[in-house]
Amino acid sequence: MLVTVLVLEAILQCLPVSSGLRLENSDPQVPFRRYLAHESYVYSHGWALTNARKGIINAQGASNSRDFKDGAAVLVLGDSFVESLMLDYPDTMQGQLEQALGGGVYAAGNSGNGLADTLVMARYYVPRVHPRTVVLFVDGSNLSTLLEPAKRGHNQIEPGPDGLHLVHTPYVEPGIKRLVSYSALVRYCYYNLKLPDWLSSALRRKGPPPAAAKDIAAQGAVLDYYLTQLRAIEDGSEVQFLFVVDGERDLLYNARKGVPSWEGGDRALFFARLKQHGFAAIDMQPVFAQHWAARREQMDFAPMDMHWNKVSHALAAQQIVSRLQVRSAVPVAQAK
Repeated sequence: MLVTVLVLEAILQCLPVSSGLRLENSDPQVPFRRYLAHESYVYSHGWALTNARKGIINAQGASNSRDFKDGAAVLVLGDSFVESLMLDYPDTMQGQLEQALGGGVYAAGNSGNGLADTLVMARYYVPRVHPRTVVLFVDGSNLSTLLEPAKRGHNQIEPGPDGLHLVHTPYVEPGIKRLVSYSALVRYCYYNLKLPDWLSSALRRKGPPPAAAKDIAAQGAVLDYYLTQLRAIEDGSEVQFLFVVDGERDLLYNARKGVPSWEGGDRALFFARLKQHGFAAIDMQPVFAQHWAARREQMDFAPMDMHWNKVSHALAAQQIVSRLQVRSAVPVAQAK
């Protein structure tokens, strides 16, 4: 067994096994997830190591972004869809925007980020890079986890004695993580085969807990808090927020067997709250539907991975550029 393990380790060291990415410890001064600056990484998917990519984390701890500079045109914030480890920079939404706008586009995304995380990131970065526009990416997971406790390194909006407030769960790197990450075999099992996720899923299937009823009122209250706090950031600066909202791609591919990525009425609730608070949004659902009808071109890495591929990123970038061009023709005072 030891010889087999050593042989596998030697073979995998020569292959593009996902390297994983080490996170900076979070603290009250920077209370959100970010990677170690200037760290090189390798991405690949599944047991066959498909779609292998290499990249370097920028000075702010973000992937697929130039180092941030003051006077940004656009700052893109979100989760793993913005992080886009499975794409090269020119194929990402921010890469496409940079090419279209001639520079000044930066992005910060991290796997598992929710609405509370993007609020904290907006508070942190807007006074530092003074972007004219902040693009906030939202997908179904951001609403489905809206009321769940924050995981390590993340934030959540929770009720307290004086009403809703932000709560940060600190991240401190486990001492053993750096040591075991040197093993390609360990990384292959963890990142490529996703054995911990498989085991967790198997245990849930054996004894699933009863589903709790969704608290629509609590969801609405958290969304109101979130959007009110964003409005306060807008009122205190020259920035404007623009939401990009993911659509139901799998249902386009197969209306009968497709799996929805949004739960129940989450999508309708989110758009209703955006309208109520007066925020601009790009709904990618009709954009995806039109593209699928015209070209029958897949817009993600399904069935293995539902993250956007370069087609979706390009479509979103086109929509953002069009919206910015319209907005630039309107005086700032009138636009606000």
